[in-house]
Amino acid sequence: MRYLSTAFFTLLAPCAAMAASTVAELNVSGDVATFTLSEPKTHAVPSCVNSDKQNHWAINLNSLQGQAMYSLLVTAVSKEQLVSVQSAGRCEAIADVEQVQSLSLSTNSNKSTGSGGAWLYKGDGVTKVGKILSAANNTYYYSPVEGTKTIVFYSPSTTENFSSLYFLDPECKVDPYKDYYGYPVLSYFKNVGEYFTFSDLNSEANRLSSHGSKPVYIIQNNSCIRNQSYIAQDHNRAVKLEKTEHPLCGKTPCWIK
Repeated sequence: MRYLSTAFFTLLAPCAAMAASTVAELNVSGDVATFTLSEPKTHAVPSCVNSDKQNHWAINLNSLQGQAMYSLLVTAVSKEQLVSVQSAGRCEAIADVEQVQSLSLSTNSNKSTGSGGAWLYKGDGVTKVGKILSAANNTYYYSPVEGTKTIVFYSPSTTENFSSLYFLDPECKVDPYKDYYGYPVLSYFKNVGEYFTFSDLNSEANRLSSHGSKPVYIIQNNSCIRNQSYIAQDHNRAVKLEKTEHPLCGKTPCWIK
């Protein structure tokens, strides 16, 4: 009888379940999502797990099941629900992190009445966009309030002033131009409180070079001065910028609070 009990335990061990707790951290790198829960693991982790990854879990986002589990995790974070994890008993998506076999959500009766953690708001500072899951390299990964099945992120782009731009007017205030290197620009200029982006790239009229021998002005040491080395036709890359709004934040950058 003792032998049977031991065999039964060995069979179940690779699929050990963890008691429900809230998500402490959720990160995405490439095709893998990793997360930790607020409560440490109590079961014996697989031998492949590194000592500094004892409480980490991994999900492969290449599979439909993995994508579904990630969606559940995002929901758990945004709604502060409890997560129960079933271990696969091995490392797979990451060589030294325990793989998730399955997970489930449950209601958190101890959920705070407030909104724990950081949230992303529109530029008005009032309209809530989503809950911040993680941040790295000026990029914030968040869970939208309406829910999501894919990874969503926000990368703010702000510029202090017009110092890197070109102008045709001697006061450096009208129609700024910027060199185009094959990628779009959407930046908030603090000095004027506006977002700018490239105007129609297919329109020759939006090219600084189309203005022939007109003088070009630049900003140096907070002063608008004439560029003595070049005239408009020399700036083959420069394209006019136009005012716009951020598709997520609106007229001003999003708030994180």
